[in-house]
Amino acid sequence: MQRNAPYKDKVLLSVCTMDWCDHGVEFAKTVFSNLEVFCWDPGDPYPYGLDNWEGDWIISYRGDFIFPQSIYKNAHKGAINLHPAPPKYRGLGSQHYAIYYNDETYGSTCHHLAPSVDSGQIIDVAHFNVARAETASSLRLHVGAYCLQQFIHLVTDYILRGRPLPVSPESWGERLYKQSELQPWMEKNPRRRAGSSLLQVGFPASHFNPTVA
Repeated sequence: MQRNAPYKDKVLLSVCTMDWCDHGVEFAKTVFSNLEVFCWDPGDPYPYGLDNWEGDWIISYRGDFIFPQSIYKNAHKGAINLHPAPPKYRGLGSQHYAIYYNDETYGSTCHHLAPSVDSGQIIDVAHFNVARAETASSLRLHVGAYCLQQFIHLVTDYILRGRPLPVSPESWGERLYKQSELQPWMEKNPRRRAGSSLLQVGFPASHFNPTVA
């Protein structure tokens, strides 16, 4: 592949409203010539136009939208998600639980999409050590950097080169951590609120009117 040759596969990049996603989008715009960016946040209406999408890749990079199988099956080469937590923590709010349980390591997980949340075949896990005196807020920042690096690594070394994605030997934990459980849990554990940052909801509404790079 020539260094400056455009990557012509049709790619749908799903993101949410956050700085890390902005960085990921800027990188994706540089390397994908046929890119659609789909930004969706909790509370936004269902993007009905998305039902008709068809292409080569769906990449959910920190995206909050849960793709039904009827959509992600239309990605002919693959549909993957980058989950900013290790496999033991499926779902949301994992940085709070990691601090609560004094986890020594944490990480970011990339996996294939599957009918249930955070359950598809794991592609790669980027592990790192949790810093001393780390808080939930700092851990969210810490994993954000690793997740961005993981996204760039997998795109650059595998997708753009046409190489098969890796297969990780790691497996998911059984429990799915839900947003609805987090606030009551934190209220029962008040000391865990120090330095924490609950996931925010209620961003301005968007619809499926994708940005084409």
